[in-house]
Amino acid sequence: MSRVSVRQFPLPAPQRPLTAPLTVEPYPGIRAVWERSTLRQAEDPVFGVEAVVVHCARVTGTDAALALMQAGRASWHWIIPAAGEAQHGRFIWAVAPEGRAARHLPARLTHPAIAAGRPRLNHVTLAVLLAADADGADRAPTAWQTLALAQLIRHLWARYPLLGQVVCRSEIDAECPASLLDWDRLRHLVVGVPPADLPPLVARATPLALLDRPAPAEAALRTM
Repeated sequence: MSRVSVRQFPLPAPQRPLTAPLTVEPYPGIRAVWERSTLRQAEDPVFGVEAVVVHCARVTGTDAALALMQAGRASWHWIIPAAGEAQHGRFIWAVAPEGRAARHLPARLTHPAIAAGRPRLNHVTLAVLLAADADGADRAPTAWQTLALAQLIRHLWARYPLLGQVVCRSEIDAECPASLLDWDRLRHLVVGVPPADLPPLVARATPLALLDRPAPAEAALRTM
């Protein structure tokens, strides 16, 4: 049965950014892997995308995740490197094309806020995995991983017109352990809703992620 909790949030259409730059690198030789670990997209590759599903690994690093993809057991569109990996703090790995459906959720699962509660969510979602540090298993994602995830979400939000939800896998799959990600801070970085523990004066500041929105036109220009 699907669950709804703080480990998800909507993306309000009026706040959709115009642009949101992102530093991504394709994993070397990844095509030979994704061709057998992803599915042909059954929905519109742009207007069919409704949600980003976040997978927070407890023990799976990038190498282990790629081994799962090579075996055809699972796939994601992006992997955010863990603290013990050389790419941490530098860029996100792209490991499957956005136009293909990643095999990141069992086909039977549903969620009330996605696809009108219908199954086969892999075809209406994009998937990102936050890799785990092999030397610090079962730790929360790092501050950089959270920031990189926020930048990725905003990048996708600017590009997909009907993208409206960010959801943790644990909110879709009751058998998945609850995420250790700080969802309050992630939401603050993405849509500007401050965490409950943020001091009031700090909370009033515009989040850096939202500063790419253009300022209103001057009154004189609006009358021209």
